[in-house]
Amino acid sequence: MRIAQKCLAGLACLSAMGSASADAFIDDSRTSLRYSQFYWKENNGDGVGPTRNEWVQAALFNFNSGWYRDLLGFDYSYGLADDLYVGGEANNISNLEADNSVQSPHGIAKPVEAYLRGRLAGEGGELQLGAGKKSRRYAQYFDDPRSRILPPSTLGLDLDYTLGGLALRFSHINGFSARNESGWADDLRNFRGETIDALQLFALGYAMPWGSRLQAEYSESEDYLRVASVKLEHSIQLAPGQYLDLYATQGMQEDAGDRFEYEGARGLYEAESSHDARYLDLSAKYRTDHFYAGMTYNKVRGDDFDRLFFSKDHGTWNSSAKLFYFFGLEEEEMFKLMGGMDFSFFGLPQLRLDTHYAFSDHADGYDGFSRREFQSILQYNFDGYLKGLNVAWLHNQFRTKGEPDGISRFNTSFGPAGIITHNANRIYLNYVYQF
Repeated sequence: MRIAQKCLAGLACLSAMGSASADAFIDDSRTSLRYSQFYWKENNGDGVGPTRNEWVQAALFNFNSGWYRDLLGFDYSYGLADDLYVGGEANNISNLEADNSVQSPHGIAKPVEAYLRGRLAGEGGELQLGAGKKSRRYAQYFDDPRSRILPPSTLGLDLDYTLGGLALRFSHINGFSARNESGWADDLRNFRGETIDALQLFALGYAMPWGSRLQAEYSESEDYLRVASVKLEHSIQLAPGQYLDLYATQGMQEDAGDRFEYEGARGLYEAESSHDARYLDLSAKYRTDHFYAGMTYNKVRGDDFDRLFFSKDHGTWNSSAKLFYFFGLEEEEMFKLMGGMDFSFFGLPQLRLDTHYAFSDHADGYDGFSRREFQSILQYNFDGYLKGLNVAWLHNQFRTKGEPDGISRFNTSFGPAGIITHNANRIYLNYVYQF
């Protein structure tokens, strides 16, 4: 793995050599600069959760090459971020890393992506290989590029194979670059500080002739945690421009070795002799070109579905119950109503609103349990001279109540599925200039 990383720079130089063959490498390339400002005002609603008042800015340069000799390509991005204002009442900052205090955070300067890719294509399909640092996206693990002002990324190797409706993927990850930190990459570690050698992800996608799609994934953080899921989705055309989208997902996570914290982790997990959590996720959504409405249902069985692949993992769950936090406690049953629309009927096609309301009223081990979330996102994509500018307002109210019953649960968790209250108003301003 380390050898592959050392070869990255040399291979990138080779891919840029040769004027006759480098035309596509440059001519098909894409270069952009994104400037962002985020303002977040958040509180805990007199419960347990963060208080934030942060205004930050960032610039992200991005270059994606074409293919050299139809074989090699290179992607690179570099990000800078710092604060504009942090309120004195804030006890947490999320887009940057606190220094001596929350009010004096570290700035960020780092390569977000430095990635060499190659491909081989023929009648037997297309194989793509890649090595380096980038934001990776699986259903079970996701370096979300939109959740913070600079995205997280991972260091590793990738293989992708496609043939017709079949897609196979594999990633071997051994380094992580957090969204709010500078630097190249840190080792993966558990909550005891022990090194996890690698996170390996396997994915299979298959588009069936009748229109259904199957997605299966298996992921394992070595000697720590394994996760598996199968998802089947299908879209039915009800009339021209009208569709019913359906999916069902069955998944699990369980302990995978001696690096798992069977003794628990303070404030996050209680002690357990083994970990085995499972879930069922169902969804039905009606949509047109300008509107959608639907409902999802999620049920967790066994243990709490709240474990992460490593301690700094930001948390991914390929379920409708992964919202601001996880609706993921043992025997928790969640219902979510969702809807969205653009304003084309009012002559404003660039303006759209998306909203949901989710609720659950039972979780094993808690007395008086309830969880609620309401979220709305109103955004506008500018056109004309301001094309590339997007402004969005996110409003979220998340509240969880409950006390350990003292029988099967003795401590309150404040982890991804814990007893947390979080009210948020976030303004996102992004301007992307394409060179």
